[in-house]
Amino acid sequence: MTRNYSIDFFKCLAIFGVVCIHTHTFRDTAVPFGNGETWAFIIDTIARFSVPFFFAASGYLFAMKLQRTDDTFAYFKRYTGKLISLLAAWFAFYWVYDFIKMLSTSNGTMSEQKAELTAYFQDTFQWRTLLDGISYTQFQLWFMFALIFSIIIIYAAYRLRLMKITLLVGLALNLIGLLGQSYGALFHVTMEETTRNGIYFGLFYTALGASFGLYEKQIVHAAQAIRVRTIGAIIAVGFALQLMERSILYYGLDLPQGEYLISTIPLTIFLLLFTLKARNIGKHRYVSIVAKNVVGIYLIHTLWRSILDQALDQSAVTHTFVWGLLYAPILYMLSLLSYVGLQYIKGKLSNPVVPKRTKHRTALRPSNSLIK
Repeated sequence: MTRNYSIDFFKCLAIFGVVCIHTHTFRDTAVPFGNGETWAFIIDTIARFSVPFFFAASGYLFAMKLQRTDDTFAYFKRYTGKLISLLAAWFAFYWVYDFIKMLSTSNGTMSEQKAELTAYFQDTFQWRTLLDGISYTQFQLWFMFALIFSIIIIYAAYRLRLMKITLLVGLALNLIGLLGQSYGALFHVTMEETTRNGIYFGLFYTALGASFGLYEKQIVHAAQAIRVRTIGAIIAVGFALQLMERSILYYGLDLPQGEYLISTIPLTIFLLLFTLKARNIGKHRYVSIVAKNVVGIYLIHTLWRSILDQALDQSAVTHTFVWGLLYAPILYMLSLLSYVGLQYIKGKLSNPVVPKRTKHRTALRPSNSLIK
C-alpha cells in the first residue's frame, strides 16, 4: 500500500487549527470587518475537527501497521513505549517549568504562595491526571494520556477481533460525553469530571480511524461510485453544520462553548474517506516535514504561548489586527523550528560524529651523500 499523503496534509491543517484554538485568534482584537469575538468563535469552531482527526489518523496508521507486522505485540510495545516516553519527558519538563514560574511570579503572601503550591501538587498527584492531565502550561498533554489509553484498548480489540463492538461502545461513550461538554446544560445534566479524555472522546475517534485502516479495501470499494469532488462538497457542508450546531448552542440557547460536537462525527468520517479516495493531496516536501513533526509542534507550542503571553502581557500590540493575524503563524513557526532544532541536537548527542583518523605520514629522512 502506497503512502497516504493526504493524511499528512490534513495533519498539517489540524495542527495549525490547534494553534489557532489555543491562541484564541482575533479574540479581544480590533478587526476592520465585523467583530473580533465573532471571528474568534468561527475560527475556533471550524478548527474543532483537529483533535478528532489526530485521534482518527493515529488509529488508522496504527491499524495499518498492525496488519503488516508479524509480531504485533512487539510493535504495540514499541509504539506505546515511545508515546509514554514522550509524555513522561514533557510532563516532567512542564511540571518544573510551571513550578519555577509560580515561584518567580507569585506576589501573594507566604500563606497564599503555600496554598498555590499545595494546590499544584494536589492537582498533579491524583488518579484523574492519568485521564485528563492537569490544567497548567501542559494542559495539551491530555491528548497524550487519551491517545495511550485509546491505543491500548484498540490493540486489545484488534487481537480479540472486537473492533466493531469497540467502535459502537466508543460512539455511545462519545455521545454520553457530550453531556459533560456541549449538551449537558440543555438536558440539565451535570457531569463533575471532564469528558474530554480517552474514555469519552479519544476512544471513539481512534477506533473510527482503526476501523478505516482494517477495512480500507471494503470501504473504498463501497464508496467507489462517490466522486472525490462530491466528498469534498460534503466536507464543506460538514464544516458548515459544525459551525451551525455550535452557534445554535452558544448564541441561540446560551449554553457554554463545548469542545466537541455531534456534527464532528460525520465530518471526521468524510475526511477519512477523502484521504482514502485522494491519497496524494499532500505530496510535497514541506508537508512531509511538518507532518513528521506534528507531535512535536503539539507538545511545544504551549511553552511558546506561555513565553509570548508573559512577554507581551502589558503590550497594546496584542489587541491589534496585525497581531491577531500573525500570532498563530508565529507560534506555529517557532514551535516547528524549535522542535526540529531539538531533534537535531538530540541526534547529535546520541550519535556523535567520530572524527576520521588522519594518517600520520612518516617524515622522509634527509639524504646524506656521506652515508652509503
